Amino acid sequence: MGSTFRLAQYLAGLRFEDIPAPVIERARCVLLDGLSCLVLGTRGTVGRDAVKVVKLLGGNPHCTIFGGDFRSSVRNAAYANAMTLYSVGLNDIHKPSTSHPAGCIVMPTLAVGEWLDRGGANVLAALVAGYEMNARVGTAMAPSHRERGFHTTGTVGAFGATAAVGNLLSLSPDRLANAFGVTGSQAAGLYEFHHDGSLTMVYHAGRAAQNGVEACILVEHGLTGPVTVLEGSKGFFRAVSDSYDLDILTRDLGERHLIEETSFRLYYGCNSTLAASAATERLLHDRGIRPEDIRKIVVRCHPVVARDNNDATAGTLLAARLSMQFNLALVLARGHVWTADIYDDDLRDASIRALMPRISLVADDGMPRFGASVIAEMADGTRVEETVRSPVGDAGTPPSFEEIATKFRRIVSPVGGEAAAERLVSIVAELERESCRTLVQALSRACGREERS
Repeated sequence: MGSTFRLAQYLAGLRFEDIPAPVIERARCVLLDGLSCLVLGTRGTVGRDAVKVVKLLGGNPHCTIFGGDFRSSVRNAAYANAMTLYSVGLNDIHKPSTSHPAGCIVMPTLAVGEWLDRGGANVLAALVAGYEMNARVGTAMAPSHRERGFHTTGTVGAFGATAAVGNLLSLSPDRLANAFGVTGSQAAGLYEFHHDGSLTMVYHAGRAAQNGVEACILVEHGLTGPVTVLEGSKGFFRAVSDSYDLDILTRDLGERHLIEETSFRLYYGCNSTLAASAATERLLHDRGIRPEDIRKIVVRCHPVVARDNNDATAGTLLAARLSMQFNLALVLARGHVWTADIYDDDLRDASIRALMPRISLVADDGMPRFGASVIAEMADGTRVEETVRSPVGDAGTPPSFEEIATKFRRIVSPVGGEAAAERLVSIVAELERESCRTLVQALSRACGREERS
């Protein structure tokens, strides 16, 4: 058996009762965290636009479109809802692969679960399977795949979505391996958006979710794909990376669960800016520094961050999320790290724009990839420094379910009300005793909408 088939064999057979309780708890966390982004995303422009496109395209009314007033096909629901979730700069990350799994995996899992009326235990097991595949494929190619110009959320996320959907559909190992083969011909996403803040980044998550659903359904109806798609001489790894480690695909398979490597964003920003945002907040609150007394800020950060997140004039919402200058100016202007999304008014906020030119980045090879030191030079010439080498929510110090629930309530209550938010938290907390459709109904209410028929 090759690596692709060995993965398919394991992931197809993964069941709730075989998964350790701490791993199920992490699946519960990634689900609730992803749903908080989905709810917030229904109020954003990107989510609304995705809904408009799906409504135009039509489709059998099998599944809920959370940002709309209608239902559509399982394929369309995975696409629109994934774009809506991923449009919010608060979703999770798997750092070893530099991918954002929730945007690609959570919504196709819910779409198929709603369509087929699966139980909550099935949903949790499918999420574990999807996150496992996403992590292993992405880590095996890192960092070469990203450096070649591919956006891992779109490429690797498609394999994660296929694993989750295939597990939920109870595909045989052979069929799941074929579905991975189909996915390999669809998995795509270029990182060029990073240079101008264009929104293809969000599209990538929607397409990955859609591809996962489509690959599994196509295989169920007779299509085949190469079962050596990852490791083959003309396969995915050789096509999209300069170096890779096949051993990572199956090393310790079943002995550890890579969903536990997931890191969370408990506040707004690109993952590369979170540590600096936290350090800036410490300057304000722990050191008692007033923003008006700061002459300039220098951020010491990893060279990749200094290259990719250095934008003092960010002109789009996506560019602002990725910009170190915008994120730190946001903290300085608001007085705290921002647990919400940003909108056009925030982008144009004069108090934020005025602070951005005062912030510069310096590459430091000794700084961790997601760490930072923030040095504030005061008007009187004194310098004050705060360092955060690992931001709160990191996989090494993961938040509890209750901490994720606190973030969820803070985000969701203003949209759907406190009662709806609390109801959804209670369902996810004991999801194995609930059905996916019960979860979807509660989620619709938390989005400020009633269930659509």
